[in-house]
Amino acid sequence: MTHTAVNTLARPRVLLLGDPLSRPEGLERALVRGGFQVTEADLLPGVEPVGDLPQLVVIAVPQADDVLRQAIDLLEPEYWRGIPTVALLASGDPIGLVRALEMGAADAMIGEVKLGELCARLEARLMIRDDLGDIHQMQRVHEMMFDIFEELSSTHRQDEIIHTLVRRVGHALEVAHCAFLLAPAGEEYGRIVAVYEQPGVRDLKVELKRYPEVVEAIRTNAAVFIPDIHQHPMHDAIRETWVEQGVQVDIRSVVALPVKLQGSVTGVFILRTVQGDPPLTTRKVGLAETLVRVAAKVLEGEERRSAIYRRQTSIPLRDPLTGVGSMDALDRRIREEFERARRYSLSFSLILLDIDGLQAFNDRLGTERGDRLLTDLGSLLQEELRAPDFVSRYGGDEFALILPETDLEGARQSVHRVRNRMAMQPFADLDVRERPHLTAGIVTFPHPSALQTEDLFALVEAALLRGKAQAQERIGTAESVAS
Repeated sequence: MTHTAVNTLARPRVLLLGDPLSRPEGLERALVRGGFQVTEADLLPGVEPVGDLPQLVVIAVPQADDVLRQAIDLLEPEYWRGIPTVALLASGDPIGLVRALEMGAADAMIGEVKLGELCARLEARLMIRDDLGDIHQMQRVHEMMFDIFEELSSTHRQDEIIHTLVRRVGHALEVAHCAFLLAPAGEEYGRIVAVYEQPGVRDLKVELKRYPEVVEAIRTNAAVFIPDIHQHPMHDAIRETWVEQGVQVDIRSVVALPVKLQGSVTGVFILRTVQGDPPLTTRKVGLAETLVRVAAKVLEGEERRSAIYRRQTSIPLRDPLTGVGSMDALDRRIREEFERARRYSLSFSLILLDIDGLQAFNDRLGTERGDRLLTDLGSLLQEELRAPDFVSRYGGDEFALILPETDLEGARQSVHRVRNRMAMQPFADLDVRERPHLTAGIVTFPHPSALQTEDLFALVEAALLRGKAQAQERIGTAESVAS
């Protein structure tokens, strides 16, 4: 591995097992030409192997007998499960094909194997496995993030948010060390403000040159994954310091994940394993990156809300780009509606709308046209909503709606009404097939977890995440995230 971010385009790994004499002639060459990275072994190790596991196992044997059964049985441990096995049987007996599948092979070929067909089958197996893996990983990510948002619904201080995230990320990834380091750009020192294995650590000043992976993550604004710090050139200088000071370091792998707030790196999540721990795999690193990206959204949302309370009432109450209400106006209106609903036993709904794929529009059309799209959407929302309703800008690609005296079902209908209007609205810079789509989160007051307006924001953000996890309706509600 290089010292930069994980390469998601790496060639898929195939492990060859079994009798070399039973392999089709030219098998290794065909696999390499087919885009696979090939390794071979006589038998699988009895313990979990070091580093990334293969994505496919090919077993070549004369026939479907006890030798094949023993090889497949070695794939029973948890860390091998989910890796497809393809059996190549030198014998042309069709019964052997059935037996191989009964033994647990995902696929089997008999007799004279056509190497082109084999490569195509392996590609198909990989696509199925990757699709299932992506689905399972996304389900796991969303489940964890719902849990995190639920825990954060009563937490509003930034330091407590960071500690909660470090604890939950460390637990989710089962790593020995997880920490958050505040690292202002251009500074020689940073501050470790949360440590998973030492919850009492709150403010520890450290010299950044002791953490070359952190320095590189800040410099490149990209994830840094070092599978073995005792071999990687990035750690050459620090290893010399360890030798000079007689320090024994049992750290094995390290990942540094930069956290961006308002467009610039302000901190780094550090994940480490020690000798004897399960290895950090590219899948785990990818999961960590996803969690950290969402964690940054949590921190950014809290920073937005904190900024509201610091502003003076003289600040303009209109967003200059879209013409809808500003964050200050949203803060005032939500407080007014909250007090009114409590006093007169009324209900109201808060909706968070996220424009799916706005970054893709900006990348393709440029920020000027992306801004024009936001302006058009702001006008559309103001025209579509009722007179008592309120709409404001909530973030770069989000709008917030307050619907007085509206229950959950009424809020859902409002989202559908806005979507129908968007489906008919012409957008000057977009083809008809490129219309923007909305994901929504809804919280309706009264709500058992909403004791103050800040609770409503936490609940509606969690509901929005639930909406993003859906394949169809993409409307999440706070009913399912309430404690």
